[in-house]
Amino acid sequence: MFNHKIYSRLSINIIIIFSFLLSISLSFHYLSKYDKLVVVKKTGALYHPMLKSAVSNHWEEADEIIIDIKNKENFFTYGGDYDEFLPQRILALYYLILDKPIFDENKNFDTNNGKLLYLILKTLLFYLALIYFAYKITKILPITNCFFIILFIAIEPTIFQFHSSFWNESLFFPLQILLLVYMLSPPSNLFSNFWIGIILGLMFSISVESFYLIIPVIIFQILTFKKKSLTIVCSCIVGFTFVLSIITFHNYKRTNNIFFMNDGAKSALYLYIAPHVLSISENISAVEARSIMSQKKLEWIKENKINVQFDRQNFKDLGFINNDADRLRYFNYLQNSSLGIIIKNPLSTVKFLFKKNLHTLTLNPFYIKNFYKFDIMNHLHYKSETHKSEIIYRIIYTVILYIVMLIGIFHSFKNINKVLTFAVLLLATYPIFVLGWMGANRYFVPSLIYLSIFFGNGMVSILNIKKFNAKYE
Repeated sequence: MFNHKIYSRLSINIIIIFSFLLSISLSFHYLSKYDKLVVVKKTGALYHPMLKSAVSNHWEEADEIIIDIKNKENFFTYGGDYDEFLPQRILALYYLILDKPIFDENKNFDTNNGKLLYLILKTLLFYLALIYFAYKITKILPITNCFFIILFIAIEPTIFQFHSSFWNESLFFPLQILLLVYMLSPPSNLFSNFWIGIILGLMFSISVESFYLIIPVIIFQILTFKKKSLTIVCSCIVGFTFVLSIITFHNYKRTNNIFFMNDGAKSALYLYIAPHVLSISENISAVEARSIMSQKKLEWIKENKINVQFDRQNFKDLGFINNDADRLRYFNYLQNSSLGIIIKNPLSTVKFLFKKNLHTLTLNPFYIKNFYKFDIMNHLHYKSETHKSEIIYRIIYTVILYIVMLIGIFHSFKNINKVLTFAVLLLATYPIFVLGWMGANRYFVPSLIYLSIFFGNGMVSILNIKKFNAKYE
C-alpha cells in the first residue's frame, strides 16, 4: 500500500478547514460583486443576478410563507404551490429569525439582507457532515483512500461552487454524505434504518426527482442483510413514508387534495421530452410537435370543462387553474399524455435521451460563475465566446476524472465489498435515468458525492501502479 506522512487524519482535517474557509471567501466575493439589482437592457426590468431562474421561485415562495405566518395562518396551510417542499421553508425560517425582508418596498429582491450568513450556515452544515463522514470512513477504509475521497468531496470545483450559490444542491449534499456513511457501514438495528428512511424523505423534500432513490437503498439492504432484510427494509420505508405523510397532510390541508408530488414533476415530461420524441418519430420539427400537443391539450381542456387561464399563449405556458381538483386532473393529463408518446416511440426516446445524457455527463466547474455573470436564464451564455472557449476544458477535465473513477470502480470490485460497490454505482447513475433527459449537467453534480469513493480508490490504484513501475525501472 502506498504510504506517506501526508496521508493522515491531520491532513484530512486541514483540508476540510481550509476548503470551508475558502468557500466562505468565494461566497463573500460573489456577494460583493453580484448582490445587486441589474437592469434588463431590452425591457428595463430589474433582476437579481444571484436570484433568478428556479432560485427566484424558492425565494418568492419563502416570502409568501413568511406573510402567511405573520398573518397567523394555520401551520399546515401556509404557502402556496411549490417546486420543492423544504428549501423555501428553511429560507423562510431563516429570514423570520433574522427579521429582515426578502423583498424591498418596490417588490424587488432586497440586497445586503443577510445572504452571506445564510451561505455560511449552509456551507457549515456541509462540512460538519464531511467531518462526520471522515471520522467514520477512516475506521473502515485505508487512510490513503480516505485522504483522496475527502479531498475530492471538499474541493472538487463542480461540487465546491454550489456552496456559494442559492441552488438547492448545497442543501442536498449533506444528506448524501450521511447516506454514504450508512452504505459504508450499514447498521442492522431498526432505529438507524428508520433514520435512513427519514434522510431519504428529506432528500425528496429538497428534490422531488430523488423519490426513487429508496429503490437502490432497498436493493442494498436486501443484498447486505439477506434473511434479516425484511424488517430492516420495512423500518426504512416507515421513515420515508413518515416524511411523505407530512408533505401529503400539508397539501391536503392547503388544497383539500391528497398528493405529495408537485405539479412541476408531472409536467416535466410534457415540456422537455415528449415534444422532442414526437418530433423525431414523426420526422417533423419540434415546433410542429409542440403545436400538435398543444392542440390536443386544448381539446382535452374543452372536453373536460377545465377553466384554465393562459397568459403567454405559448407551449411552456401551462396556464393557471384556481380549482385544485381540476388542476390535479389537468396535470395528470399532461403526465399521462407524455408517457403515451414516450412509450409508443421507444427508439426515438432512446435516441433523444442518448444525446441529452452526453450533455448531462459533461461536468461544468464554471456553472455558478456563468450563472451570475450572464443574463436571466443564461440565454446569452450559450451564445457567448465564453461558453465556446470553456467547452474544451470541460471535456478534458471530465475525461480525466472519469478515467480515474473507472480505475477506481475496478479497484473497488476487486478490493471492496461488491454489494457496496454495486449499490454506490446505482446511486451515482440514478440521475442519468431520472434527469439525464434534461441535458443539464447541474443535475449530475450530486452523483459526484457517491463517485468520490471511486475517485479515492482510483487515485490509490494509480499511485500503486506508479510505485510498482518505478521499482522495476
